[in-house]
Amino acid sequence: MEYSCAYIDIVVVSLKYALILGSNSLEKVEFASMIALVSSSMGEEVEVFATMDGVNAFTVPPKLVSNTESAKRIELTENGGRYLEYFKKAKSLGKVKIIACSMASQLFGLKKENYSELVDAIGGLTSFIVGNESSKMIEVW
Repeated sequence: MEYSCAYIDIVVVSLKYALILGSNSLEKVEFASMIALVSSSMGEEVEVFATMDGVNAFTVPPKLVSNTESAKRIELTENGGRYLEYFKKAKSLGKVKIIACSMASQLFGLKKENYSELVDAIGGLTSFIVGNESSKMIEVW
């Protein structure tokens, strides 16, 4: 009697997300932080590129805009938003890196010491794009 045995190779594909944050509007920053938190909790790598007004969400103190109805509700129900807490948690769970755009930093006169400890580095757009060619790109403007 002959027995045949089939082997199945299981390949686990890990995704990498490249998240561009170009706004300091509270509801958009909150949404970006939730993307980073959920993705990192699933074991995915996330690189956040804060550019234009988005860099202001990571300054000390943060400079946020709350002009929309959803932003006002976030302020009321979550004591001004939980995005910093979400980004901290995301970084503690996995591979999450936050880069502040060098051009936007220069535009606002910001240096590394002006940013919270969440910001890993100040970097350029070209390096971000080249380093994330195979990543899933998410833009939050």
